[in-house]
Amino acid sequence: MSLLFAKRIVILGGISFVLSGCSVMHNISSAVGIKHPKKEVAQGSVEPGKTQEFDEETQQVFDIAEATYNRGDYRTAIGLYQRVFELNPDNPEAMLRIGAILNKTGEPLAAGQAYRQVLAVDQTNLEAKRGLGLSFLARGQMDLAIEQFSEGLAIEKTPKLLNAMGVAYDKKDERQTAQQYYKEGLELDKDNLTLQSNYGLSMSYEGRHDEALAVLYPLSKNPKATVQHRQILAMAYTLSGDLDAAEQTSRIDMDDADVAKRMRYFSSLTPTKFNSSSLADVSTIEGSPVEKVITEPIQ
Repeated sequence: MSLLFAKRIVILGGISFVLSGCSVMHNISSAVGIKHPKKEVAQGSVEPGKTQEFDEETQQVFDIAEATYNRGDYRTAIGLYQRVFELNPDNPEAMLRIGAILNKTGEPLAAGQAYRQVLAVDQTNLEAKRGLGLSFLARGQMDLAIEQFSEGLAIEKTPKLLNAMGVAYDKKDERQTAQQYYKEGLELDKDNLTLQSNYGLSMSYEGRHDEALAVLYPLSKNPKATVQHRQILAMAYTLSGDLDAAEQTSRIDMDDADVAKRMRYFSSLTPTKFNSSSLADVSTIEGSPVEKVITEPIQ
């Protein structure tokens, strides 16, 4: 038997061990019900950063975890990343992956636990502070989220952290403060589409419709623009009262049924009802999910 083959047996045996729930570390994947995420809602990237060096055995498990995640098997991927962390507890990369997946799949409490494990290893890890803040944000704990983002920004100002801070203040309906953070982020990365979109949407919620559309319309034509950016433009048109333009923009990415549901809902609202807090709670229209409707800043 070759040495490499023997190593693979050991690795796969360890994987089976952790997935069976017999891991020494608490098995996060068995504690939560993983749900597939809505593709358009950005709850934090599952690409925390450049992978640090692992030894050969750990790298093989990590590669399997990455492939498993890419296939959409999030529960198994969490177990594999967890095994990587057990094999190399001084390297937080795998636990960052777990936190990002849990945030993305709507399990912010468990995500927060994962990010706290990273911070126990590295107190200055910016991605962990941002991820923990996003988990608080998802649970409506804005001040705790802002505290995490502030601690991260005290270490280093990054576009991601500045955007997250802007989102937190937008959720508190503090538009001017939110916009200051977006603009500060754009000073670091003027081509950042997420910061531009969120800045435009924030102005739109504030009633500065012409200024908002002047930012959002050209952005929607950018070759790198996604459905998220175009739906933020549609939302801005809706907030401005131009439902025809909102409908036309929505049709770029949505089918007729979803467009009809979306427009019936927004047509029923009066201008005074438009605010990010109320719209954030709207997840279904007539009992059917409308996953492509973007009403909040991109995190």
